[in-house]
Amino acid sequence: MFKLPELDSIDIEILKLLQENAEMPVKQIANKVYRSESTTHERIKSLRSRGIIKSSIVLLDSKKLQQVLVVYTHVRLNDHSAEALNNFHRAVSNFDEVMECYHTAGDFDFHLKVVTTGSAAYYHFLNTKLGLIPHLGGVRSFIVIAEHKHVTAYKLS
Repeated sequence: MFKLPELDSIDIEILKLLQENAEMPVKQIANKVYRSESTTHERIKSLRSRGIIKSSIVLLDSKKLQQVLVVYTHVRLNDHSAEALNNFHRAVSNFDEVMECYHTAGDFDFHLKVVTTGSAAYYHFLNTKLGLIPHLGGVRSFIVIAEHKHVTAYKLS
């Protein structure tokens, strides 16, 4: 689906495998792409150095954590100057509760994924952190009641 024109089919296959399991041993990847371990290792190293592979992470199962509340928070600012927009995203980037922040077009300026330990913690976040950011014009919150799909891998072709 998504193309990376500077990569060949072997690099694409390596990326697909690493997106499924970033801990897959190089030997196993090499076997799956029919290349030597050293060649495969060099390709992975190159993908990292070129910034195509940004990082390798471990995803936790949120169902195993106690008291997880996920809230998608849409924020509208009443000042759209570059300074106000930059101040906002810098401020929310420092909040542990904010796991994702997107500057968006449409009715709201920012879309945040906020994760707290419950509604009281979210209320506290709104009043003591988010609500104190200058030029805040409006907030709309959407509480997640069930997760039906969550993928992190891009479909590559």
